[in-house]
Amino acid sequence: MKDAIAAFALKGRGRARPDDLDARDPAFIARVLPLLGFLYDDYFRCETELEEQLPDGPFLAVSNHNAMTGMPDMYCHMTAFWRLYGPSRLSYGLMHDLPFNVPKAGAWLNACGAIAASPENGRRALARGAAVLVFPGGDLDACKPTSAQYTIRFGRRRGFVRLAIREGVPIVPIVSAGAHQSLYIATDGSRLARWLRLPELARSNVAPLGLALPWGLIVGIPIPHVPLPVKIHTRVLRPLHLGLPREAASDPDEVERAFAQIVARMEAGLDELRTAGRHGLFPRG
Repeated sequence: MKDAIAAFALKGRGRARPDDLDARDPAFIARVLPLLGFLYDDYFRCETELEEQLPDGPFLAVSNHNAMTGMPDMYCHMTAFWRLYGPSRLSYGLMHDLPFNVPKAGAWLNACGAIAASPENGRRALARGAAVLVFPGGDLDACKPTSAQYTIRFGRRRGFVRLAIREGVPIVPIVSAGAHQSLYIATDGSRLARWLRLPELARSNVAPLGLALPWGLIVGIPIPHVPLPVKIHTRVLRPLHLGLPREAASDPDEVERAFAQIVARMEAGLDELRTAGRHGLFPRG
């Protein structure tokens, strides 16, 4: 644990490089993995299931998002992947550009493989043969009301579908449940966000209202919270090979059909996790 803390302290002195794929640091990942493993095993009690082994080559992992900007689901996905395949297997995550500007945190995430979310960065990472993780729903999915925690909210975002088609890579859907119970969100405040012009001013489509530690009442722009020790249950679904020619990425109908297929599979998987009940503040079994 001491070495992990020392690694964080050292890396935090540097600066984030959002578009630099070479900023990923496998040695740093190996040093901090014991600390992330503690959170994975003992705090979030993560349970990760694979329906099938992940593809050997490049693929696009597509996941639902939970729990505002505390993002315990993201850390659990990363830790499970590194434990299975080791830090040396090339992997990246497409991330909103805002965390890169947070002192220290941007450099840490960058070293773990986070790069700014853009079609070009996704293409470059896949071209290197990497596994690439994306949360298409972003703030829409992460800040949805607690009452809607078992839904997939990707909005009108179809860029990940076009990326997978153009690069000819399989999509690996991932669903997780439990992290959304680490706080309470009454409403995502999307109307308030538009009234405050947050999409233009802060690249935020939501202004959630709810309760979270350590803030108590949360109102407005989502800020990181301290997650409660909820159990997180994740299932990595079978890879989906779209089998479409590259030019289909420019066909709105083909893209929409592929999108519907992906979301339907994820919703079915999320329903199964909900039924199993092995997640959240009071998991069953």
